[in-house]
Amino acid sequence: MKRTSAALKLIARKNLDGKYGTPMAALLLLGMCTLVPSFLISSTMDTSSAMGIITSQILVYVVSLIVAVISAGYSKLMLNMERQNPFAVKDLGFAFSHHPDRFIIVHLILLLVQFIICLPFDLPVWLNADLPEQQFLLLTVLSTLASSLTSLVLGLFFGLADYLLLDNTELSALDALKESARLMKGNKGRYFYINLSFLPLYLASLLTCYVGFLWLMPYIRATMAAFYMDVTGELDAPVSIN
Repeated sequence: MKRTSAALKLIARKNLDGKYGTPMAALLLLGMCTLVPSFLISSTMDTSSAMGIITSQILVYVVSLIVAVISAGYSKLMLNMERQNPFAVKDLGFAFSHHPDRFIIVHLILLLVQFIICLPFDLPVWLNADLPEQQFLLLTVLSTLASSLTSLVLGLFFGLADYLLLDNTELSALDALKESARLMKGNKGRYFYINLSFLPLYLASLLTCYVGFLWLMPYIRATMAAFYMDVTGELDAPVSIN
């Protein structure tokens, strides 16, 4: 059956009840894996030239692919929690020991799509280090909006790819993308609404100086794990997958 956003959120809250500690600790570690390399890149790279900007951006893309593999491990942690299986912070490394190249290929393909879509806004910034401030800000905002919208649209088709790779360790990257697109047929509206429904909590978390995200992100990821299990029919015929 196709469960509503409210029903999936209820499942997520029940499974998270009294167990927030591990997902929050894993989220902090995931955040450090993102922020520390990004800080090092921004603080050590010379961005006063076009070459410096392009080089730093390439490094950012490399870091994002590595973080994507770690993030897949976070999805594994949340799946284990939803399935009432043992879960731990060490689940973050799951994808690294199960053909990480598959996750990298999936996210590289998605990253290339985003790169192409955002290129008209990013290229003038990369090639002109002396761009006027107003034009720089406008292009940056447009690039951010284009990236966010592209990510959302790609999620409507390929949002389940990581989960499929986690559950099928021999599944190829391209097959995971194809299977995700197949499973999302008839479920895109639900996926979009679930993501949209968290917007008020996103805004509220911003008002807490981002501290609220320690509770919000596990809630979102648990809900998305429940969505995947609902789409595949597992919630109606639960099985234990280690």
